[in-house]
Parts: sequence; C-alpha cells; structure tokens
Amino acid sequence: MKIRAFLAVLQFVVGSFAIAGGWLMLTGQMELEQDWLQKTPFQDWTVPGIALMLLPGAGEVAAGGAVVLRWRYARPLAVLSGLGLVGWVLVQLLWMQVFQPVMHPVVGGIGIVIAVLGWMLPQRTGVRISRRNGRIRL
Repeated sequence: MKIRAFLAVLQFVVGSFAIAGGWLMLTGQMELEQDWLQKTPFQDWTVPGIALMLLPGAGEVAAGGAVVLRWRYARPLAVLSGLGLVGWVLVQLLWMQVFQPVMHPVVGGIGIVIAVLGWMLPQRTGVRISRRNGRIRL
C-alpha cells in the first residue's frame, strides 16, 4: 500500500473515532470518571468533548482530505496533525494526571506514525495545469 493511501486511511480512522468519542462525551454515553476533571478547568465533559471532535477529529479528517486531494500543503498539514495528536495526549497527561496504559501510548504512537508518514510525502510546489485537458491540479 502506498504511503499516501495508508496515511489518509489512518487519518480518516483516527479523525472518525475522535469525532465519535467527542459525541459520546457530549451525550453522556461514554462512562468517564468525573475525578479525572479535578485538576482541569472543566466541570463536566462538554468542552473536552467538543475539543475532541474539533481538534483531533475534524483536524485529522481535514488533513486526510488534503492528502487524498494532493493539496500542496498536505505534507506540512499531515506532519502538524500527527504532532497535534501527540500534543493532545501530552496535554491530557499533564492536566488530568491520569495515565491510560493502552490509550495514551497507542494514540501517541499513531500521532508519531502520522507525522513521519506526512514527512515522507513528496513536496508539492504549487498548482499544475495539465496541457492535455486543461485541468488544474492542486
């Protein structure tokens, strides 16, 4: 499987799971410990759920879309989205001070894989217009 395809699938899967997880947090269907919020500025899981849907969720889906469409900024966007996922885990660890022995290493590792695969994408240098059919490629 090519790097681009694997990267895009990984980003879409991670983004979809983050959006679903954020939605479950918002609707109260995900059973999370209220004690985990003690050292955070949040009283409930509403703001963290929205943040999960937007940052790793929509962010990874958008970055995956950029990879599929071969947008000229797909490479830096993929690297940034992977590092953002690692940052997301680090912020959770610092704020909540709760370590999930499976979730945190797996999500952090996936973030590193996304960043590395993004770095491996070829660099694009602007818009190309095909001489054959006049189509514009980003």
